[in-house]
Amino acid sequence: MPRFRFALALLSLLFVPGGPAFAEGLEDTQTVTTVFQADATAAKGGHLRGRVAEVSALMVSRQFDQAARKAAALRSAYEREFDPTLRQYSFQSQAEFEEFRQTAAVPFEWIDWGYRECLHAQAFIAAERRDFATALDLLRATEALAPLSASTAGEMGYVLNQLGRAEDGLAAYRRAHALATRYASQRPVAALALRGMGFSLIELRRWDEAERLLLESLEIEPGSRVATHELDYVRQMRPAR
Repeated sequence: MPRFRFALALLSLLFVPGGPAFAEGLEDTQTVTTVFQADATAAKGGHLRGRVAEVSALMVSRQFDQAARKAAALRSAYEREFDPTLRQYSFQSQAEFEEFRQTAAVPFEWIDWGYRECLHAQAFIAAERRDFATALDLLRATEALAPLSASTAGEMGYVLNQLGRAEDGLAAYRRAHALATRYASQRPVAALALRGMGFSLIELRRWDEAERLLLESLEIEPGSRVATHELDYVRQMRPAR
């Protein structure tokens, strides 16, 4: 019976131009200096977006060694532009930025979403290499940078499950689903988050809850073979009533 792999299910979604990770396009953008700029419309480092597309193409073709090298170099290029006197955050949409800035306690600069993509790609590659400790550290750094990223929370759920921490994995997937429900820019992750929650619940042998969430995911993505396989597994393994 095939088991669920959140990161692989996300690969084509996250690293293809036009998907949610590229919702703001690859064009150059202007700089946001601090959270207190009321007329901020874009993020710092937007001119590097073209190089993000190169990393994404390598990820999609599963050329992970080359992708890792390019992601590391691009991450350094972003970081050279950081203002060391400010915090850095990354958002996928203007709406996310505007909401976050209302409660931010300190000045910060909005860093282009491509920087978040570099971190996430590095975490994904570490997980592919089964270096889950490194992947988890990178995902924590990514979550600190991009606290509204549903896919980061989802990938963290996968890694935690691989580390045998199903309860923590379930909590991470729940964060992913909450973000996907709240923000339009994160909505494409909703069905994947539900499937991840279902997988965590299977690991915890909470069969009925797993079945309910997997069925809910099929309402969003009716053709998901992953959800169908997981439902078959639930029905096979659940004790007779």
